[in-house]
Amino acid sequence: MPRIVKTKGFILHTFPFKESSLIVSVLTRSAGRIKVLAKGARRPKSKFCGTMEPFNLDEIIYYKRETKEIYTLSDAVVLNHFEKLRCDPKRVNGASVLCEFFEKSLALEQPSYSAFSLINEFLKRLETIPQRLIKPLVLIYLLKGLRIIGFMPHLKSCVRCKEKIEPGPRVQLSISGGGVVCSRDYDDTVVFLSNQAYQTLVRIYKNQEIQFSLKVFDEIEKFVTRYLGYHLNRLVLNSLKFL
Repeated sequence: MPRIVKTKGFILHTFPFKESSLIVSVLTRSAGRIKVLAKGARRPKSKFCGTMEPFNLDEIIYYKRETKEIYTLSDAVVLNHFEKLRCDPKRVNGASVLCEFFEKSLALEQPSYSAFSLINEFLKRLETIPQRLIKPLVLIYLLKGLRIIGFMPHLKSCVRCKEKIEPGPRVQLSISGGGVVCSRDYDDTVVFLSNQAYQTLVRIYKNQEIQFSLKVFDEIEKFVTRYLGYHLNRLVLNSLKFL
C-alpha cells in the first residue's frame, strides 16, 4: 500500500512526461531530493497550474511506494512564489544556478535540512540584493552548498603535508587535492588566488561579513567552476554561464 506523505519542498527542475504530465525534482524539507509525477500538469486547466514553476516553495502531498523511485503527486499548494525575483531575468537566472546545483549534486532521498534551509535563505536574500551583486551572492551560496554535500575546499593547511599555510600575495589551491597546498606540493591542477580572494573564501566558510569586490569574485568563479567539474563528475552548471 502506498503511504501518503505531506511536506514542504522547493521545485528544482521539471521534465516533460508523455503528452500532458511532468516529472518534477523537489528538494523537500523532510526527505531530501525526490522525484514526483504530476499527472496532467501541462494541461491548461490542471490543478497543478502555477505550482510546478522552478524555485517555487510548495506544500505537496504525494503517494510513496517503497518499490518505486518516482512517486505520484496528489496535491500542491504554493507557499512562496518569490514574485520579486520573477520580475528580473538576472535574479531568475541566479535562482536557477543553485537549483541546478542541488538537482545535479544531491542523491535522491538523502535527507538534508541544511540544503533546504540554504536555498530558502538564498532566495530571500536574492530578492533584495542590488543587481550588480547577484553573481557574488550566487558564488557564496555555491561554496556553502559544497560544504553541505561534503566537498568544501580545505583552506587551513596544505592538504598533502598538513603544513600550516602562511598566505602571501598569492595562494596555491590544488583542484585535484581539494584545497591549499604549499610550494613543495605544487601539482598541475594548481590555481593561484590573490590573498584577498583566499581571505574571502575563509570568511565565507566562517560566516563572517565580507567585502563584495567584483574582481575578487571573478577569481573565485574561475576556481569554483574548475573545482565543481573535477570533484563532481565534470559537473557543469549551465545557468552559471549566463549570469
